[in-house]
Amino acid sequence: MTRDYSYFQKGVEKVSTTSSQLVSSSRFLNHPGLRDWLPLHLMRRNGPDLPIASDPTAGLAQALTDLRTPERMQALIDHEKAVNPKFRDWVEEKYLSPLTEEDFAKFPKGSFGAEYYHYITEHGIALNFGWANSPPQSDWDFIQKRNGQIHDFEHLMTGGQFNSLGELLPYMVRLSNPHTHLTAEVATEFSLIYIFGANRLIFRSFLHYPETWNTTLEMVRRGLAIGEASDPIMIMRYEDALHLSIPEAREMLGYREAEDFDSEPMNRIFTEEEIPDRIVPQP
Repeated sequence: MTRDYSYFQKGVEKVSTTSSQLVSSSRFLNHPGLRDWLPLHLMRRNGPDLPIASDPTAGLAQALTDLRTPERMQALIDHEKAVNPKFRDWVEEKYLSPLTEEDFAKFPKGSFGAEYYHYITEHGIALNFGWANSPPQSDWDFIQKRNGQIHDFEHLMTGGQFNSLGELLPYMVRLSNPHTHLTAEVATEFSLIYIFGANRLIFRSFLHYPETWNTTLEMVRRGLAIGEASDPIMIMRYEDALHLSIPEAREMLGYREAEDFDSEPMNRIFTEEEIPDRIVPQP
């Protein structure tokens, strides 16, 4: 039976255009790279041929670079500096961590720094610090470099494990915390990669891995709560807390509502390391 949807289509207008290509009032929809990226990474299944961690650099980051021009970003940052003294002081200091892998090896067992060292050595992770130590060319360049330095710290502070599904916790924190402490337009522009990055995981969990959905919802809830309750995460000096235990570091830095969350069992299903029995096998 064909349903009649005409009632819901009231008010829809066809807008004429002389353009020979897709054009809309949305700068996101107008970007061909982003149009290609979004349906693929929202609807695809996970597989070894396309590692999950590669998603943001497979067109998303490049598209957002195109959309966030240096002039636009500087204007937003200048406005925020004018109304937000803490943010202004942080941007003007432009602190970037000088620490090396060898420095992290010296932190006491069980400390925040030691946990981070265990992660990078066990997984062969290259520090983001090296590339970030070149002098920032602008305020926006500094913010991007510092975000790269602290992302893995955020995993430990938010309780999100270092796995694909666990990425949701720091993502969701970053979708609520900036909007708690920054002007709305600035917070949104700073958080674009997180809204796309988080939703690719949320969509795939729901569409393809139903066993993981309750865990996904719990991480969304936890992440939003942590972000809303905590001090400004972007401007925290994580390096001052590396000698402390994880709970002590959270308290010192201003993380609230955060505790460790075990997403690994569901992550094994999400990454197809384990295939659960299904009522009807997926096509």
